[in-house]
Amino acid sequence: MTDPFRADLGMLVAPRSLALYGVSARSSAEMARNLRIGGRPVVGVHPERDEVLGIRCVPSLTTAGERPELVVMGVGHARIEAALDDVIACGGVRAVIVPGLGSESGAAGPPIAARVAERLAATRIALLGPNCMGVATPGAPSPWIGRVHPTFVAGGVAAVVQSGSLGSVLVGLGPRTGFRTVISTGAEGGIDVADALAFLAADERTRVVGLFLEAVRRPAAFEEGLRRMAEAGKPVIVLKVGTSAVAARAALAHTGALVGSDRTFSAVLRHYGAIRVADAGAWIEHLVAFGADRTPRGTRVGAITASGGEGEHVADVAEHVGLPLAEPSDALAGRLRARFPNFGHVTNPVDGWAIDTADVVFPAILDELAASGEYDALLSVADHSRWVTGAMDVHYGGLLRELVQRAGDGLYPCAISVNTAEPSEADLRYALEHDLPLLRGVADGVAALAARLAFAPAVPPARAVAAAAPLNGSGPLPELESAALLAAHGVRSARAVRCATPEAAAAAAEQLGFPVVVKVDGPAHKARVGGVALGLADAAGVAAAATRMGGRVLVAEQLQGGVEVLLGAVRDEAHGAVVVAGVGGGAAEALDLTAAGLAPLDRPGAERLVRAVPALGRLLGDPAPAALLDAVVALGDLAAAHPEIAEIDVNPLLVRPDGVVALDALVVVSGSG
Repeated sequence: MTDPFRADLGMLVAPRSLALYGVSARSSAEMARNLRIGGRPVVGVHPERDEVLGIRCVPSLTTAGERPELVVMGVGHARIEAALDDVIACGGVRAVIVPGLGSESGAAGPPIAARVAERLAATRIALLGPNCMGVATPGAPSPWIGRVHPTFVAGGVAAVVQSGSLGSVLVGLGPRTGFRTVISTGAEGGIDVADALAFLAADERTRVVGLFLEAVRRPAAFEEGLRRMAEAGKPVIVLKVGTSAVAARAALAHTGALVGSDRTFSAVLRHYGAIRVADAGAWIEHLVAFGADRTPRGTRVGAITASGGEGEHVADVAEHVGLPLAEPSDALAGRLRARFPNFGHVTNPVDGWAIDTADVVFPAILDELAASGEYDALLSVADHSRWVTGAMDVHYGGLLRELVQRAGDGLYPCAISVNTAEPSEADLRYALEHDLPLLRGVADGVAALAARLAFAPAVPPARAVAAAAPLNGSGPLPELESAALLAAHGVRSARAVRCATPEAAAAAAEQLGFPVVVKVDGPAHKARVGGVALGLADAAGVAAAATRMGGRVLVAEQLQGGVEVLLGAVRDEAHGAVVVAGVGGGAAEALDLTAAGLAPLDRPGAERLVRAVPALGRLLGDPAPAALLDAVVALGDLAAAHPEIAEIDVNPLLVRPDGVVALDALVVVSGSG
């Protein structure tokens, strides 16, 4: 494919030379300070001054001598187009950052912003903005319009934000984690989040990427950026806002009503292994957890707390997010009781409070957990807070050191502060320097730890597949024809016979064996029009049902037992074929018990899709039945290979020990209106 990415962001993250157009002693102090970080050449443009804020100034970039690589436009909307003339005439400029042209510009802003973007695109000068904060990179010149704090330190976390305020939160986060860079893309008149993903995927210093998104402007390029991140084995943590309900479009199949833009967006992230979180607090904790340069060896966690109730709270949260907190073996519990006879029932988390003095019992518990071989990670849950002083502060800080001392050979250390107050600076700096994630809040912290321990890079199958020969027909295909199409792709249906008269229906029922189902042979939603009769046990009942339905019917075997699952597919305008799985029957729509995945899927992708519906996982057990996963893959292959298919609805698909059987099937070919 043609590379969809439009700029190398290297000149934004580490510019070699810079200019601040419109430098002002009144409004440019923070920016001037930020640009001088790293000691790169900086020039200011001012019509009358030779120097402002310690920056050498020239009246025009064409008189600046050395041409700057990056220009920050510090002028208002009324002057920016004239300033742009000078930038373009200068030659050699590779990128322009436009912080302004937001709401402060009023009605004049949008048309000016459009003209600026058009002119820069024509001259192949990259544009960041308008209405953005810029770029902040620890230790490098940072064209950022807010304060770049001394505690904004280097590391492997990169963030791309469409909200400048969220970027400022990260830059001012303190030494909780180290950052590669924070990029505020603003209104994305030029460089967008997809461009940033492509750059960061190839950037050796980036370990994890956080995205704060309001909209995705180029879906195909965004997908390609996520694919490159997956290929590089780098996690992406996404917080997406603007998820309020949008009316579902009218659809002939149930599936279409179940897939909205936000559900499809979740499918995109799931397909490429990106992790979606619900709020800013969880987003930050995930970035801290993934920012540590440690590779865990598994998901088994041995935890310690200083309270029984606190331990139960941790265990409850861990169970909710699927983090194993396995009880200690009898041997491990016995060793702890041998060392400390006061121990009664030993659980996980282990509550060591009042068993012995804190400086004795907690290190001993960690020793036993680490040496047991029963756990892959050691977790301490305590009350790290800058407001806790004295002996308890010393104890909690000591726990961090005890964790670090026992880390090694893949044994992953982590600490969670129950209190969401800021930990002491000493604890923060120790944790950062020793690559120990120090997380805040039990719910967010445990979820972030679970995601980190479970993360396994995986590259999904390519989405572009060769189109198969187009299907005949248009609109909803009759059920038998829909079932035949599914059967040709490996998803069998219950045996059924098309009958033209009540007498033929009765004869077909005798042949199939009772009980049977009689359905009207026509409408997409048979049950809604009284077109389904279940559990018919004799020929007279079948004939009566067929007569009531007009004579022309389908007679099908009625199968018993198993779990009813909904499978379907729909074509999204931005992302193509989308597969849907959920709890079967009417509950899927009534209770919103579905999830979506991009097609085509491989077996792991099908498993992730099924597991995205917890209620479905509980019904099916673990692991999900192989026959169901095969059906999910087959449905995705069918939808991907036939772009003319608008929707597929299999509801229910009966999952039984001997395989899966579609009890009702509908395929809608585009052109149905």
